[in-house]
Amino acid sequence: MENASRTLLPRLIIAFIALCFSQCVQAQTITWASHTWKVTSGGMAGVARGNPENVSVDDKGYLHLHIEKRDGKWTAAELFTIERFGFGAYQWVIEGNVYDMDPTTVLGLFPYGPVHHIGVDAENEIDIEFSQWNMTCKGCNADFTVYPSTGNQKPKGVSAWEDNFHVTGGTLTTARMEWASDHIVFTLMNGVHPIGTTADVIKTETYSSDSKNIPQVALPVGINLWCFRATPAKNQTVIIQSFHFVPK
Repeated sequence: MENASRTLLPRLIIAFIALCFSQCVQAQTITWASHTWKVTSGGMAGVARGNPENVSVDDKGYLHLHIEKRDGKWTAAELFTIERFGFGAYQWVIEGNVYDMDPTTVLGLFPYGPVHHIGVDAENEIDIEFSQWNMTCKGCNADFTVYPSTGNQKPKGVSAWEDNFHVTGGTLTTARMEWASDHIVFTLMNGVHPIGTTADVIKTETYSSDSKNIPQVALPVGINLWCFRATPAKNQTVIIQSFHFVPK
């Protein structure tokens, strides 16, 4: 009996370690908006590291992102789809006043290739961002940005095109980008509006260019809430009610 116990104990320990490892791996991915997303743990944009504890889905199916101080250190939130998406309409519905967050806070909504090794940083990226950029952008609180296709990075990693602007919005925003091979239409609207409809527009803008300045390959989609150059005065939270993609 004693020998049997000695044999069983290592097996139990191995099983326990395997279970813990499995749970840790599972904690790095979530299912949301009918897609599987990998949650960043560690290095990401800005001065705060990503922490999976800052990403969750509530009973309504809404995605919650947080910037929080954990164990004395500021942490942020980021996730990327496992799947890649190409030309088409991308839409997020955001709850809360993202136009007046702490000046250091950035909410990014963006197809981004380098996370899947499709080009390098400052290539293959299309952004809708909400931020005051730590008061460095002359009063802006949002921007649209396009980074070029693979191999066409601009000098010093600057974008192919960027527009920083100030708008006044409500506490429910539809953010949409319509990506084609030669142009991208960006639209912000108050309220919730299905893809294919446009109403109560806060800001809309079209960027047109050739294939060098617009990404041409399918890319994963990223969402992040992060800290630009400094950390906020208090914890930050953003709720994303939904994400939809309609291919072109």
